[in-house]
Amino acid sequence: MPIDPVPSPSPSRADAAAEWEILDTLIGHIYDSVLHPERWNETLARITGALCPLRWESAFILWESNSPPRARFVAASGLAAGIQEIYTAVYAGSHPWSRKFTRYANGSVVDSYDIMTQEEFWESEFFRNFLRPYGIDRLVGVLLDRRGGERLGLMLPGPGDRDVASLKRGLRILAPHIQRAMRISDRIASLELAAGAARAAADAAPFAIFSLDDQLNILAANSRAARYERAGFITLAQDRFAFTHPASHKRLLDLTREDAPAGLAFQAANEAGAECPVLAARIARQSAAQIGGVALGASLIVTMGSAPGEAPVVEIDRVAQWFALTPAEARLAVALAAGQTLPAYAAERAVSLNAARFLLKGIFRKTGASSQAQLVATLARLPAA
Repeated sequence: MPIDPVPSPSPSRADAAAEWEILDTLIGHIYDSVLHPERWNETLARITGALCPLRWESAFILWESNSPPRARFVAASGLAAGIQEIYTAVYAGSHPWSRKFTRYANGSVVDSYDIMTQEEFWESEFFRNFLRPYGIDRLVGVLLDRRGGERLGLMLPGPGDRDVASLKRGLRILAPHIQRAMRISDRIASLELAAGAARAAADAAPFAIFSLDDQLNILAANSRAARYERAGFITLAQDRFAFTHPASHKRLLDLTREDAPAGLAFQAANEAGAECPVLAARIARQSAAQIGGVALGASLIVTMGSAPGEAPVVEIDRVAQWFALTPAEARLAVALAAGQTLPAYAAERAVSLNAARFLLKGIFRKTGASSQAQLVATLARLPAA
């Protein structure tokens, strides 16, 4: 079996110190790439520049599967144009190196010379038709992870007539850090996707949602929040939540006490006297471990049921319970009370005008009103929640 052309002497103490300084710098770049994934290509270039012998200029990280044969590049440096596309389309999961790498455990640093002889590899179609023009007949790789039928690897190919002892020694140090960085990156991506889905769901809600801490600092708010400030119901100065109506704000402050109830429902008011239904609830204090301690999160959730001209969910429920209306009847009643016309409501809800009139007859019967004007006056006289 081929061996390195020239045995590598053990590094001197000074050389070892310099080598550790280089590795320490590379480790820093690896973890920096977790927060900035677009820097992985640059990090691979730094690894090849610091550890690889002459003419070993390429490195790539990819997910690969033998059955079915496929590959997906995560990052790459020093590859000629079109190489990734050709490899993915023709050679992924089907060449000798790929098939034989599967036997090694995660974290292994593998030299292709330990897998097959150089002469045996030269006979492969992979070498003859793909790698020979580039003078590449050796590979040093790190098995980083496995998932389903795929494996994640860091691969560094080059010509076999070079001393790769320093490269393999360095990769044994870097391998666990790259593995850990990949796991952290996966975790961050999962959390960002979950947070994005939560934000999208909150933004789709027909009311404003605020997450607050015990000091009423705003930790999160959906896209409808600003319209309630514009309507004069709340202020959001310095990311701190406050109702403009003193009595309403006092009720919210009461929820921050240790003996506070689990939640409150009330009507907030602005300076013009308009009302907006509010639900405020205490939740188990959110927390997350971090270096140096624990980060504390939300303890209060506040929802505001409507902006001017909208039908608030809280108000709909209250009207439905008061007059024993169905949800559809209550929704129409509140919309009419907010000034919407019957044809406009029918168009908005994508129902026929006759269907809306049928609902209105039921509302008249249950509320005792005989006209839309009388219905509006009846709802206006409802006591506050």
